[in-house]
Amino acid sequence: MKNGKYGCAVWGCGWVASGHINAYLKHPDCQVVAIGSRRMESIRAKQAEFGLDCRAYTDFSQILNDDEIDIVSICTPNCQHAQEAMLAAAAGKHVFIEKPIAIEEQDIPKMVAAIEATKVHTLVAFILRFNPLVNLQRKLIADGELGNIFMTNVDYWFGRERKGWMKHKEQTGGAFILAGCHSVDMARYIIGSDIERVSAQSAMVGNYYEYPPVETAQVRFTNGALGVFTCSLVGTNPYTANISILGEKGTIVNDRFYLKRFQGQADFFTLDTGMKKSGDVYDHPFPAMVAHFVECIKEDKESPNNLRSAVNAHLTTLAIRKSAEADGKPVFIKGMELSF
Repeated sequence: MKNGKYGCAVWGCGWVASGHINAYLKHPDCQVVAIGSRRMESIRAKQAEFGLDCRAYTDFSQILNDDEIDIVSICTPNCQHAQEAMLAAAAGKHVFIEKPIAIEEQDIPKMVAAIEATKVHTLVAFILRFNPLVNLQRKLIADGELGNIFMTNVDYWFGRERKGWMKHKEQTGGAFILAGCHSVDMARYIIGSDIERVSAQSAMVGNYYEYPPVETAQVRFTNGALGVFTCSLVGTNPYTANISILGEKGTIVNDRFYLKRFQGQADFFTLDTGMKKSGDVYDHPFPAMVAHFVECIKEDKESPNNLRSAVNAHLTTLAIRKSAEADGKPVFIKGMELSF
């Protein structure tokens, strides 16, 4: 810290980096010390966007060696996240990791071991965990309002042109890995149960992506609940993140609720939590995430949204890819391992 503020750096200057920078600038205990990218023009564009006079680094080692940097946001292409997060932690930096944490299954246990061997704190950018509606749904289920949960379905649909590295298979990893991981994590976070079995299919639609932009999966949770997950990066649709949760005492469909405790309820009732449904990074709760992360660092406590908390959701997305490539053969998740 310097002058009572945490020095923050954002490595990677894509679209999502703006959400991180904006959040750091809004927090009174944070100062943006540096922005980094392999391309200086990308750094200059972000500096101009926010009117920042900060250090510009084109090599990640410059961030690692800067003693005034306490927190690093990893906002680079998916294939770089695992190695960069481990390097940042080894350098003593607290790490705010964009999803996905990794695109290869063997990297996940390495990450967990390497980062937990340090004294740094981590936060994974699963934005839906900071959505008031999601946390209301989670609380209702934890309080037993829905009784035994037996089905949880999710959809992630966002048909838009993703430029640059996002269309390349070796940099992205897959549709669920790139984007649908938000909905996968939302499902297991809300019902409080990990996923243990996956059977998936994928489809090539169009010729823009080097990998199938459409994936579907049947899953089984460790609590016995079943689910159907879908992800589409193509099509004519707005940002859509659906969730349906069926329990013996009630049902939730997005912001609509039908509960046995309300005798005489004829149809779903709707609750408006005021959260905008948007795929725009400026509408995402990054300020709340940074505030939470800073509190955890100050109090030296682990965030419930740390690296380890994100492992099962990421392994599920990797299992979806693995099963789809094997024409639907079931993949089992046990601990940090995937197996047929």
